[in-house]
Amino acid sequence: MLERRTLVIDDLSKGLNTFAPETRVPDGFYVDAQNMYYGTSKNPQTVLGLTPLTTTGVPSGNIVWVEPYTTTAGVTTYLVGTTTGRLYRYTVSTDTWLLVLSGLDTTATGLRWSHVPFRGSIWLTNGIDDVLKWDGSNIVPGGAMWTSSGSVQIVANFESGEDASWVGGAVVTTGPKEGTQSRSLTASGSQALTYGGNLDFLTGILGATNFDSNDDFEIWVKRTSGTGNITYRFRFGDAADAAYFQRTEVQTSPTNDTWTRIRIARSLFPIVAGAPVWSAIRKFSIFLDTAAQTVEFDWAYWRYDQDVDGPPVGDFIDVYAQQLVIAGIDSDLVLVRYSDVGTPDFFAATNTARFSGGRHVFEKADQITALHSYFDELIVGKVNSTWTFSGTGSNVSTSALPLSIGIDSHRGVVETPWSLHYIFENNIFGARLTSRGLVSTNISSLLSTFDADNAQNAVGIRSDRIHTIYWSYPNVGDSTNARGLLYDYQLDAWASVFTPAIRYYTRGVVSSTREILAAMYDTHIMRVGVGTDFNGT
Repeated sequence: MLERRTLVIDDLSKGLNTFAPETRVPDGFYVDAQNMYYGTSKNPQTVLGLTPLTTTGVPSGNIVWVEPYTTTAGVTTYLVGTTTGRLYRYTVSTDTWLLVLSGLDTTATGLRWSHVPFRGSIWLTNGIDDVLKWDGSNIVPGGAMWTSSGSVQIVANFESGEDASWVGGAVVTTGPKEGTQSRSLTASGSQALTYGGNLDFLTGILGATNFDSNDDFEIWVKRTSGTGNITYRFRFGDAADAAYFQRTEVQTSPTNDTWTRIRIARSLFPIVAGAPVWSAIRKFSIFLDTAAQTVEFDWAYWRYDQDVDGPPVGDFIDVYAQQLVIAGIDSDLVLVRYSDVGTPDFFAATNTARFSGGRHVFEKADQITALHSYFDELIVGKVNSTWTFSGTGSNVSTSALPLSIGIDSHRGVVETPWSLHYIFENNIFGARLTSRGLVSTNISSLLSTFDADNAQNAVGIRSDRIHTIYWSYPNVGDSTNARGLLYDYQLDAWASVFTPAIRYYTRGVVSSTREILAAMYDTHIMRVGVGTDFNGT
């Protein structure tokens, strides 16, 4: 007869670990602590389930990133990125999905979104496409124009709200680049948008430097029929066409059915009639001067010269001392660029800092791996070192923290009331500005197969309701963040393994209750710790 044996646990204050020999659990025994956390009485409690927030799944692809946004009317919506390179706006009250932008990068790197809220907008980047800003209604690249009220001011958004102001051209409602429709011209046609009043395409954004001759007009085009070159004229002027700037542009044999960007510097727009001024534009016109062509137009705007004054393309983004900060720039992997104070669209050429040096820099490419604003410092993580950045404008300083400990994942850094927690080299550390400590001693074996080549996929978030940090990360050979950990930061206790594969965590208010939300490699936004079932992938 098989003898039944029982293990008595006297103290859970440091958590429990199911893997010998790192605990006192004798051979032949194990503790089933999966999907558990420790309550305020230090007793194990079951983590609640994962249930959908969305009723209808996202229309295209699977969800990779999601962030809530409350409109000025008080309606909570969610900005959602997908594996098919699209951004959607989801409204819970109506269960509707609205296409915001298409044609974004879909490689593995391009699906690692990083974001930060700043001055009423969500700023986001994936390291490949332009840095974008979303105000709840419109989305444009960083450095594109705003009105004084903070709403997006673009040349044309081609949406239904503009239809009555357009003359010429057909409306297209399938396959737009931005929003839900674009406009089409065929065989030497033209179309014109007359504004309700003069628009100022000269004054700088939010008090930043004015636009100059090196800054750019950009418009996205897609040919749907025809071959060969295409000739366009783009015109800005008064309502009567008595005074205007105009540029003739030739596009060389574009690929059909593919959105491409036309970028034209302001210096290339000569005055063709009268005495127009860029601060008082009343009308925008497009001419298609080539026969036997059909072209769609969408998403037109003015922006600061991206190569000089605008936000650079980068992997990581944060806000520090009212400056938008970007790192992970391909041309210099140890460079940080930051905006002028309070003007996140404008990056002065002198606003840079390099974080080079440190021990073991050649073990892996010497590069910045994380940014996190913490107290009055910006923490800059690298492969094998951690630094601080402080100051504004040209009066800044950098300093390397002691010990050769880096940060492996930008999205895996989690701040608690006492410290930052993050993954580094198969361990999890708790770090203050003056010291660091290893907090994962009892679960080191769980992290022993952590995939360092895909460390940036790791994500984490803290739940203040159960004073627990959730981490999800990939093991070597995983195609998803298949392993998860739960850590009680109040009791300094580990709750072992969390099984669902989580691609991204965020926070949201659902039915007047603060909740954690997640993307799980499927088509729904999931509510974490709600219900009893683990619904989803």
